[in-house]
Amino acid sequence: MRYLLIVQYDGKNYSGWQRQENAVTIQQVLEEKLQILLKHEVNTVASGRTDAGVSAYFQPVHFETEKKIDINKFLYSLNGLLPDDIKALSLVKTDIHARFAAKKKTYLYKMYLSNIDLPLYSNALRVEPNVDLKLMKKFCKLIVGKHDFVGFRASGGVNESTTRTIYSARLVRDGIMLNFYVTGNGFLYKMVRNLVGTMLAVGMHKLDFALVKRTLFNGYKSKHTAKPEHLYLLNVEYK
Repeated sequence: MRYLLIVQYDGKNYSGWQRQENAVTIQQVLEEKLQILLKHEVNTVASGRTDAGVSAYFQPVHFETEKKIDINKFLYSLNGLLPDDIKALSLVKTDIHARFAAKKKTYLYKMYLSNIDLPLYSNALRVEPNVDLKLMKKFCKLIVGKHDFVGFRASGGVNESTTRTIYSARLVRDGIMLNFYVTGNGFLYKMVRNLVGTMLAVGMHKLDFALVKRTLFNGYKSKHTAKPEHLYLLNVEYK
């Protein structure tokens, strides 16, 4: 039987989702706790890998077991075993493949406008208030659609098609908060962070917008990568 588990985590203390040698990851911790409850080896599959330091409000993960599960009791016990920065939100029996059945993913990058570092906004990236928001919003419009995003894939990414479809990209200001939302059918290695870094470089006039517009999908190579600790996997949609 396959079960789909929705997990929320603060990734700042972990080396990303995927299990690694000599590093603590979300997958490792989750599988260890699941194995305690199920009393057999458990292999989890997430909707996608998040990088070191990246968090998730909503990360779908599936696993398989032959044991019958009382969902409410299982969730209660699992959350009792999990650390405070990883929690299970829901569990359902399903035939969904957490990765291959995912149709849309939405990421959120948190920023705030200030001349100084503000202690209560440490979960967001500080941006100078004079940043050109109009140019940043123009950049958002440029990336919507089906494009080859090879210029936004960091080295170390696997050899796969670099074409992705971005359904929406929005920059939303709420007081001093500045949130970037991007929804696509998938993202390359560090692609979202490279998009944010390039957008900020354009907004701070460190990159010429006209040049970026001409070369965005034809020879552009991102040299601006935003920090991971302000990036969040916000939602994953299935058919």
